[in-house]
Amino acid sequence: MTSSNAALHIDHSVGGTVITDDADAMISAYCDGLDMQVVCDMPLPASLAAAWEKPALSARRMVVLGADVQDASTHWMRIVEVPGVVKPAPMRQRGWLALEVLVRDVYALGVRLVNSGFTVLGEPRPLSVSDAIVAMQVAGPAGETLYLTEVRGPVPPFRLPMPATHTAERLFIPVLSCPERDTSLRFYEALNGNSGLRFETRVSALNNALALDPDWQRPVATLQLAGASLIEIDQVPEHGPASAVLAGFPAGLAIVSFSASRTVPLPPGARWNRLADDDSALALFQGPSGEWIELQA
Repeated sequence: MTSSNAALHIDHSVGGTVITDDADAMISAYCDGLDMQVVCDMPLPASLAAAWEKPALSARRMVVLGADVQDASTHWMRIVEVPGVVKPAPMRQRGWLALEVLVRDVYALGVRLVNSGFTVLGEPRPLSVSDAIVAMQVAGPAGETLYLTEVRGPVPPFRLPMPATHTAERLFIPVLSCPERDTSLRFYEALNGNSGLRFETRVSALNNALALDPDWQRPVATLQLAGASLIEIDQVPEHGPASAVLAGFPAGLAIVSFSASRTVPLPPGARWNRLADDDSALALFQGPSGEWIELQA
């Protein structure tokens, strides 16, 4: 793994975008279960649809949720409402598999979320890589999966965030399902300018969803970003491609967004598009497993 942040193109993961037919159900689940707050509830701006090169999404209802309205770094859930879309079964399709979110007390959430807008997929349990990381897995109202993770101490060689002070504070690891680990890892290594870490580990909730032994280990990789954030890549040949429901996006977890430098080597066909008069820009493109990646600069 690269020890210096100087040459890395991606700073950190920002959040996920979920396509759903019922934004109110999402708001209720996240605010009641995870103490999230509504940052905005508005028509999707034409400028954003244009920067995405997805005009069909203009004026769709868009909701942003965050742990703290005043702290943009905690605004990790964006919802786009598309009436009539059918939610996917959790952890059953290729592309973005889950959002791993830093939480304050995972055992308390394990009790609280039993009767909530979420479905518990996996009870709180230390990860096989370290007892200093305890996680549970839940499915949300749109078929999206969250890994709710409490970090209790350092876990070398990973650079992890400090323990959370909010119930569900920020996204720090987007998790990708791909048919072949090394192909996806090479793509993200080229995008970010560093080398990842390959290993095998159990992904119990995923194994349960696929009716496999919960302790069966599969090939996994992680790529450290410049901040205390990573990308996790899970090799899941059992998954088929996600079906597009609107403008090329699938239902459920459709996009993962990253803060990035404009020096990032974009893949062929991708480009930066201006978002507003403040010179901010977005690049939206697909990775090798069909996942949608939004870079913000």
